[in-house]
Amino acid sequence: MTLSVEKTHITHIDDGFVFLGFHIQRRSWGDGRRVVLTIPSKQALASVMHKIKKLTGRSTTSLSLEEVLRTVNPVLRGWAAYFRYGASKKTFSYLGWYAWWRLIHWIRYKHPRVTWKQLRRRYYGADRITEGGLVLYNPAKMRVERYRFRGAKISTRYNIDEVNPDGARFRRTSHDDVAFVGQVSEYLA
Repeated sequence: MTLSVEKTHITHIDDGFVFLGFHIQRRSWGDGRRVVLTIPSKQALASVMHKIKKLTGRSTTSLSLEEVLRTVNPVLRGWAAYFRYGASKKTFSYLGWYAWWRLIHWIRYKHPRVTWKQLRRRYYGADRITEGGLVLYNPAKMRVERYRFRGAKISTRYNIDEVNPDGARFRRTSHDDVAFVGQVSEYLA
């Protein structure tokens, strides 16, 4: 499949695969560079949206908004924390928008005679839905951290001469090492 976009210079998109909720794609840029993108899969997004829909359904209108926020916020925060290591910023904004509208619909169903003006005055705080000191968590504010290749820090048999064993994240150990075998033997005894 070929795609030509002026702004991003993407020339080829690999369909990719899904692993642990991430949709992993390999893309070729116009200048010949190849990159790997990890974005949240559609199934993962649909799953969290279904959870939010269940938590803000009509069956929960007997609860207070504070109780609903106590159940929705951990779901949003946990999902965003898990997917923050991919290219997830657009997905986070969409999820924040979706959660905001679900809570607006929940409030409108719970209080059908409240006007938009009264709703804004009663529930908005800094442009977010709030009650009792709790604010609806916005996943778009989660800091996205892309995974960086750390091949220079991890000791392998190919870079053993280049890596400082004291500063390496994982030191190479040999089972012939007497001290190592002694420590293991003491631990097992």
